[in-house]
Amino acid sequence: MEINGASSAASQTGRQASQDADNLANTFDDFLLLLTTQLQNQDPLSPMDTNEFTQQLVAFNEVEQSIKTNDRLEQLIDLQLGNQLTDASSYIGRDVEAESEFLSLDGGQTTLTYGLTAAATRTTIQIQDASGLVVRTISGETEPGLHRLDWDGTDDDGGQLPDGVYRAVVTAVDSNDAPVSVATGTVGRVTGVEIFDGQVMLSLNNLKIPVSKVVSVSETAAGT
Repeated sequence: MEINGASSAASQTGRQASQDADNLANTFDDFLLLLTTQLQNQDPLSPMDTNEFTQQLVAFNEVEQSIKTNDRLEQLIDLQLGNQLTDASSYIGRDVEAESEFLSLDGGQTTLTYGLTAAATRTTIQIQDASGLVVRTISGETEPGLHRLDWDGTDDDGGQLPDGVYRAVVTAVDSNDAPVSVATGTVGRVTGVEIFDGQVMLSLNNLKIPVSKVVSVSETAAGT
């Protein structure tokens, strides 16, 4: 589901348009002040050359039009984000799988997905808390392909960890101890949507995921 480019590009374009508009507005104000001062202080017996004055008015008009163009661009980007937010609201209450190395532990349950590009002889999954401390180490699957791990939120000593956001670091090596490429993801139920920093974000309880990172959507089982 590649809304990526649109959302990310909209975010970057929006920020750039806002910066350009500010720069143009400053240029416009400075130009207007300079032109007004020039007119006020010109020698009545030797007025400004007509061609030079015309060129300055043309430049004045171009700056003004550029400011209006940037304002319209910002309005279009805001409208696009609003439409994306409306579309993303359809995810609420549904289960999604998204590219992420972070997990949202809720009610002592969360799900990690990881994909190996080739066979491995050893796969290690380390779960880190918010401070970066490794709280759980798990041996993972070694066959190539996509794998799923349902973590019950317990640490290496069997103690139950509090709900919240955790990070999963998955590493794998082959028979020559060379690293095998691994892609990680998370599965969770969407509890809300919002716009943050120019991107449409899905809330998986405490975890925020860009809608552009969603790779699959499924209906929530009845009664869950």
